[in-house]
Amino acid sequence: MQWLAEWLIEQRHISADISDNKTLVITANASTAIDLANTLKLQFGIYAAVFHEGLSLIERDRASAFFADTENGTPVLICSEIGSEGRNFQFAHQMVLFDLPLNPDLLEQRIGRLDRIGQTQNIKIHVPYLKNTAQELLFHWYHEGLNAFEHTCPAGHNVFTQVQTQLQHLLMTSSLVNNSTASDSNSAFIKFSQSLHEVLNKALHEGRDRLLEYNSCRQPEADQLKLQAENNNPQTEILPYMEALFDALGIEHSDHSEHCYIIAPGENMINQFPGLPDDGMTITYDRSIALANEDIQFFTWEHPIVRTAMDMITSNEMGNTAVTTLDSSALQIAVQPGSLLLECIFILETTAHKTLQADRYLPATTIRTLIDERGQDITRFIKNSEIVSTEFIKKKVARQIIKVKEDELRKMIKHSENLCRQQTPQLLSDARDASHQTLVNEINRLKALAQVNPNIREEEIDFYAQQFKSLDRIFNSVSPRLDAMRAVIVT
Repeated sequence: MQWLAEWLIEQRHISADISDNKTLVITANASTAIDLANTLKLQFGIYAAVFHEGLSLIERDRASAFFADTENGTPVLICSEIGSEGRNFQFAHQMVLFDLPLNPDLLEQRIGRLDRIGQTQNIKIHVPYLKNTAQELLFHWYHEGLNAFEHTCPAGHNVFTQVQTQLQHLLMTSSLVNNSTASDSNSAFIKFSQSLHEVLNKALHEGRDRLLEYNSCRQPEADQLKLQAENNNPQTEILPYMEALFDALGIEHSDHSEHCYIIAPGENMINQFPGLPDDGMTITYDRSIALANEDIQFFTWEHPIVRTAMDMITSNEMGNTAVTTLDSSALQIAVQPGSLLLECIFILETTAHKTLQADRYLPATTIRTLIDERGQDITRFIKNSEIVSTEFIKKKVARQIIKVKEDELRKMIKHSENLCRQQTPQLLSDARDASHQTLVNEINRLKALAQVNPNIREEEIDFYAQQFKSLDRIFNSVSPRLDAMRAVIVT
């Protein structure tokens, strides 16, 4: 503790610029983080922000924002282990690992909070420990055995798995034996870990060469795909859509600053909206703004809240049925005035668990049918966009029409379902073929890779084989469901 306080004070004297002194301190437990922050404040006059699992999400956001502030923010953020997952602090260049985790993957996660895209300097990692303790042994094992502080350690977990029992034994007995005996045992163990790490890293590298050969970036093709993706998914369209959607759901939407907005539950909100806090949130549709402000949510078509809102609209039963009119003079096909048409929209989708990624091969697909009273399929002659009502039909009149034509409509619905089923087998066959091609290629790739890379586990191959069988069963049982229909009176 004394060392940490003196080191932080020394950093303050080295540079008066707060942005140069940003230090992330990570501990294993929330209680340790709280004790460190209290001691630094009471005994040394150093105010540090605290980030741990006992805080609410808003309190964590405030602590992160206080740490990120380069003008009036704190130079120190003390995190429990939860700070090593998910949060990014690439603007900081100093890291203090107050205690070391046992798992190398967790150590890499900690370092990854700073070592990521946007980091402009070399990260300086500081590991305080007491001599002749388990922490000293763990430090030397990481530093000399795995070289985990200076380089990424992809084989670290495999080394840990093989030496875990011996490592835990040495850690537990490190302070119970005399120094010479402990030193010899520790040195031998570290040398063994070092050699094992080199062997596994070499095997991993040899296995990785083939993977790189198959997946190396071909820049012209990559640029073309990037351009197509940008053209097919313009972000400018999401703003008006979300504004209309928030209005429909009763969510308040107001300006915050340039290209930033505040959304909050409104007094007339129809239903509880998942993911929206009671005190609201700040959002943006601009990627550069979101990257510079971690407390601002970046809304894209793939954002969970956007997808939830769209699901609420599509799953709501309001608007699933309608009665409208259609001017026969505007049609390219001859339809007698007074005729009744029925337009049906069917949805073909799976309810498989997300781990199977069934929607990758069979995304929710709409099947549209349009028939007349004789059961004639005229879907291809009249588009959905061409059915524009020329006059408003009152609810009372619509009910009377449905009542008079009830028997005909029931027959037309049944005939529409038969037409839909005729289109379903081809869609399912295409989805099945796509899943077979993808999964068979992946299984063959892993089998070939396993021959040169012992890190490829049999469980990985079995996973894709099981996914192959499960998707076959799912695609054999999928059937379309009627999602919406519209009775059309030709005038």
